[in-house]
Amino acid sequence: MYSKVINPEKNGRIAFNNKSSSARLGNYLEKELDLAKTPDGKVFFNSYGSFTKDEMVKNIDTNVKGLTANDDKFYSLVLSPSQAELEHIKNNPEKLREFTIDCMENYSQNFIIKAKDGSLKELSEKDLVWFANIEYDRIFKGDDDEVRRGEKKQGERKEGLQTHIHITVSARDKSMKVTLNPRTKDKRRFSIIAWSERNQQTFDSKFGYDSPKKSFTNQNKEAWNKVMSVERILTTFEKKYGLTDADTIKIRSMAVEKDYSQDFRVNLKVIGKELKKESDKNGLNSEQWERLANAKPDEQNHNMEKEKGSSFDFVSSFKQGFYFFKGAELAEIDGKDLKGIIRKAGIHLRKRRKNIQKSTDNDVSI
Repeated sequence: MYSKVINPEKNGRIAFNNKSSSARLGNYLEKELDLAKTPDGKVFFNSYGSFTKDEMVKNIDTNVKGLTANDDKFYSLVLSPSQAELEHIKNNPEKLREFTIDCMENYSQNFIIKAKDGSLKELSEKDLVWFANIEYDRIFKGDDDEVRRGEKKQGERKEGLQTHIHITVSARDKSMKVTLNPRTKDKRRFSIIAWSERNQQTFDSKFGYDSPKKSFTNQNKEAWNKVMSVERILTTFEKKYGLTDADTIKIRSMAVEKDYSQDFRVNLKVIGKELKKESDKNGLNSEQWERLANAKPDEQNHNMEKEKGSSFDFVSSFKQGFYFFKGAELAEIDGKDLKGIIRKAGIHLRKRRKNIQKSTDNDVSI
């Protein structure tokens, strides 16, 4: 389960600009839907029912009292279940609607609001102004590996279950007295990591799903260090070289496929040096993408994976590291407090270790 707050500055689509009306976003989301299946046009929903695009835009655009012209008026969220999770619930739209409402309850409860008397105010989903829509398809883009290799065409639909949910939520609560910013740098006010983890827990418990373990063994410092080395490089790429959110996720996926191999990491470092010398910072070029795609996995890791009874599975560990960072998306805020995330993850791990009985492979859940 991947939960994300879209960064409109990095998304690349003007529709996600949230400084003015939500009309452009409404039009964009509506074009992605099959209106033939909803002849009444009510393709958006929340806990109160179904709504048309115009009703969504009106409610979001009028819930702005107290905001200035330069303030964010709304935020765009995405819930993206894995194909395994979608198969588990049989891609059922009603279950996805129920789950979305639960996630917005998690979203509201994740905010820490202090009243004037110093007491903490609890919010619920009913305090929010939000609308969601379910999309069932994704298409290949021009920079996708399959398109560059000529295997797929730009605009062609991706295979398999690709269902995901877009959510538009007002930057103000329903009373228009409180500003709710999920992209705040103050983790004490809202944590994207906590919201993401809570959504995964909700899916697991609601639908009886066993999600992949996000764990690291006590012996796998080497695996953790390799994951972290890639994350540090990606943080630099994003800050200095114009790497988009989509490119970041793409490189992480490639890193997992290559088991975070030495060849992959060396290529990534070399590419970083090349980008540093370039005056035009527009991310990776096609030749650099090709180098990463052709990076060789470590032979040792593959041999270890094949050994039966081995207590240390490198491939599993790498994937677990990826799931951790992908789920949190490194908090996806400006500056990306990487050190803070690592510190919190370490604290959480130490607490969990005290309460978890040692298993045969010494797994520690996180």
